[in-house]
Amino acid sequence: MPGKRSRYHQVHKFYCPRCSRRLWRNGSTKHYLYCEGVQEIQEQFQLSRKNANFLAQQSSVQLIRSAWLEEFFCAVDGKIWLLLTKAEDGTITSTPAQEQHWQRSTHTIDPNKPNPSVSEFSYRMSRKSSRC
Repeated sequence: MPGKRSRYHQVHKFYCPRCSRRLWRNGSTKHYLYCEGVQEIQEQFQLSRKNANFLAQQSSVQLIRSAWLEEFFCAVDGKIWLLLTKAEDGTITSTPAQEQHWQRSTHTIDPNKPNPSVSEFSYRMSRKSSRC
């Protein structure tokens, strides 16, 4: 039985939402989404109100292991961030990352906004092209 341990057929392929070309993973970390509050925990994990309340008392923030943000590269469009969601059957769906996803992710800042700790002058100078 050759190839019975091969996981090549399990590789998920993602395509650019703009140009429909194949995307390539950059090897970036997965930035998981989280939910907080009894109502959100109840909706996300399909729990009863009592169990959701118990989880909320344990810790106010619950990590969603089935949804994360990841960076990809497109040959035409460049760097693209996608929201990946994994279903119970193992299929992964991708959608472009929205503003509300960035607000609910771990260890990330919005890539469309400059770093708040960098001054405006430094940010402008880093964007200028060097003339040799």
